[in-house]
Amino acid sequence: MKLLGALTAVLLAASAAAAAVPKIEFRVYADTGIRLVDVLVTSSRVLYVENTTNTVYSAPLSGAPLTTFAQMPKEVEETRCRLSPGTHGFAPGDIYCHAPDNTIYRISADGSSVQTFAHLPDTSVSDGALAFDTVGKLGYALIAAGGRSGGTTPMGGTVYAIGANGAVRTIGTYAAPGGADEVAVAPSSFGTGAGQLVLSVDAGSSGALVLMDAQGRTRTIATLPDGPNPIVVVQAPPRHPRTTPPPGLYVTDTASHDVFFAPASQLRPYVGDLIVGSEVKGIFWAVQPRGKGFRTVRLPVTLPGTGFNLEGAAYVAG
Repeated sequence: MKLLGALTAVLLAASAAAAAVPKIEFRVYADTGIRLVDVLVTSSRVLYVENTTNTVYSAPLSGAPLTTFAQMPKEVEETRCRLSPGTHGFAPGDIYCHAPDNTIYRISADGSSVQTFAHLPDTSVSDGALAFDTVGKLGYALIAAGGRSGGTTPMGGTVYAIGANGAVRTIGTYAAPGGADEVAVAPSSFGTGAGQLVLSVDAGSSGALVLMDAQGRTRTIATLPDGPNPIVVVQAPPRHPRTTPPPGLYVTDTASHDVFFAPASQLRPYVGDLIVGSEVKGIFWAVQPRGKGFRTVRLPVTLPGTGFNLEGAAYVAG
């Protein structure tokens, strides 16, 4: 009886642990018909970035149909784009994009103007890692990371801060195998990593999450069994709930041309955490502060289809 009781206790504990990690169920938000690399969601439209052609398309909030919004010079490999926060000298509505040759483009809010905003002093063929510092520990700059992802060599890369006037300064270098596919700024609630940069470093069949502070000091906070790529901060819902744009997590899949979507209601247990997805196997993790360190929790997810190539993500709070 004691053995049976102990076994029952173990099973109950396992069931409780499983229940504590709610499942995230993605659905197809839009079949775009293009080789997606990134997605931006505004109050009135969805913008898609096409791999290699460097074309930006616009669609209504329903996700389709697509119309050409802006055109950057063609560059083989990945360009990622971010919406201006509309503060600290960055004009509201503008869109900033990091091309593989390390040119930073600025696209006007209506798509009519595409200008070179800055050039990074970097020789890598980058994968477009780009984010705005909205916490302030890096001067509210636009952050761009160089380095070639997808293999163990070359190793690492350089991270830059770009001011609203286009001036570029080096923050630091990282030495993890592979290069950064994406970069995010950790929220102020992220423990000892508050306001620091989080690089999703893709070494192909493996990868790492690397923190970098304002002085360029780095530490690896997670090693992952598949190359990480999309990364978002799960933000708290606004005081006044909204239904448009649909709040939730948007993820692009180059292989299927689909945008996957999971509603914000499924992600509320992870407010203040980072959600990281892997490129090929479609694995997702929540990264959470724990004391002076961090823990990585694998999330149970349902993704439509098979054979993924997950490249970009956007989160709309709600």
